[in-house]
Amino acid sequence: MRTRLVLLAVLILLLISTVVTLSSSLAEQVNTGVPRQSPEVVIIPTLRNDHQFNLDYTVAHLMALLNAIGPDAILVDDYTDWLRRECPWNTFYPEIHVALGYARERSLALFGTRTTPERTFEEDAKVAEKYGKTHPDVRAVEGAARRTLDARAARIARDYSFPGESRDLHVLVTRIFPSKRKEGDPREHAFHMRESKRIATEIERLLTRNSSHRRWAVLLRWEQALLVEDALRAQKPAQVVAVTDYLPLKAAAVEKQMDYKHTAWILAGVLDEWYGMWAPQVFPRERIAALLVRLKRHAPREPAAAFLEARWLMQHRDYGQAEPILKRLVESAGDAKFPFPVNGKWIRPPWSSVRDKARLNLAFVYDYKGEREKALELYRVLLDKGDRLNDEARAVGYIYDDIRAVVESYTKSPYTGIPEEAIRHFPIIARKPEGACKDR
Repeated sequence: MRTRLVLLAVLILLLISTVVTLSSSLAEQVNTGVPRQSPEVVIIPTLRNDHQFNLDYTVAHLMALLNAIGPDAILVDDYTDWLRRECPWNTFYPEIHVALGYARERSLALFGTRTTPERTFEEDAKVAEKYGKTHPDVRAVEGAARRTLDARAARIARDYSFPGESRDLHVLVTRIFPSKRKEGDPREHAFHMRESKRIATEIERLLTRNSSHRRWAVLLRWEQALLVEDALRAQKPAQVVAVTDYLPLKAAAVEKQMDYKHTAWILAGVLDEWYGMWAPQVFPRERIAALLVRLKRHAPREPAAAFLEARWLMQHRDYGQAEPILKRLVESAGDAKFPFPVNGKWIRPPWSSVRDKARLNLAFVYDYKGEREKALELYRVLLDKGDRLNDEARAVGYIYDDIRAVVESYTKSPYTGIPEEAIRHFPIIARKPEGACKDR
C-alpha cells in the first residue's frame, strides 16, 4: 500500500511539473506569438586589412553576405561606446566600417566586444611622444619599415594576387583557414585563444542583455572567429549557424554590391596606400584594370574616379598621362569627396577631399619631372591649411598620422617616385578626435 502511495505522489508531482512547464510555454507564446527560441548567431571570419588585397573577398562581398544573413544586430571587435558615436576606436579594419555603414543604413543595433578602451588620451600622448623620440626621421624608421613592407608585400602577392585559384570566403572557410590554423605560430595561437575566450564571454553577456535581437552577425578576424564559434557551440548560449549555410555567395548578389562606392573603395586599397607605393607589382594588374573600367562605367564624371585613374597611371610611371587629369581635378573638383570612409590604411594621405589629393599628387608629378618651383607652390597651398591636414588622419584611439609633417618633408626634399616614398608616412601625433568622434 505504501509503495502505491509513493508512486501516486510521484505521478502527481510529475503532472504538476508538466502543467507548470506547459503553462510557462503557453504564456511565452501568448506574449510573443511564437515559442521562445535561442537567438541565431552567425560568425563571419574576416581578413581585417587583407580585405583590400583579396579581390575575391572584399568589402562588397562582406556587404552581400550581411544582406544574405539579414541580421537584426551586429557585433564587431571594437568599443561599443565609440561605435555609438559612429567612430570606431580602431579605424584600420574595413569590416568595422562595413558593419557601421550597414547598421546605420538599416537602423540596426551595433555592439562591440570591448567595453573600456585600452588607453586614455594621456597614455596615447606618451606613446606618440616616445615614438617621435625613437623615430625622429625617415632614416631611423627605414630599416624596420623596409623589412616589414617587403615581407608583407610578398605575402600579399602569394596569398591573394597570384594563387591560381579563387580566395573567396567559401574556399577560405572550408580549406585555407583550417590549414593555416595548423601552421600558425604557437605564441600567436595562444594570443588568439585568450582573445577568443574574452570575446565568447562578452557575446554571451550581450545575448542575455539584448534578448529581443533574434539573429546576430558577428564579424571577427578569422583566427579568432573559428575559436569563438567552437566556444559558443560548447557553451550553447545561442544557436550557432555556420556561415557556410550562406555560401557560396550568389554572383548576382555580389554584382549588386559592386557599385560606385565599393568599386572605388576597393581600388583605393590597391592604388593609393602604403603597399601601392612600395610594391605595385604585387597586385593583379589585369583585375585592377577591369575594376577601373567598371568604375568609369559607373561614374564617368565623378572626380574620385578620375583621381584613381591618375593613381593607376602614376603607379606605372606614366606621369605624362596622369598630369592633365590631376590638373583638371585641381581646377574643377570643387568640394567633391571620396564615396567611402577614408582611412590611413587604404588611402594615403587620408583626406576625403579629391581636390587636395589631386594637389598633392600633381606636386609629385612636378617633382618627378624636375619642376621644383611648381611642386613647392602646391605643397605650400596645402600647408596653409595647417593642422586641418590631420583632421581625418586618426589611426587608433587618440593616435593620428601626422600628415602635415609629411607634406612639410616634401618642401625639404622632393618626391622621387621610388618605393621609399611609402616610408615618409611614419610620424604620429596624439590629439582629441573632432565631431562625432569627440571624446566625452
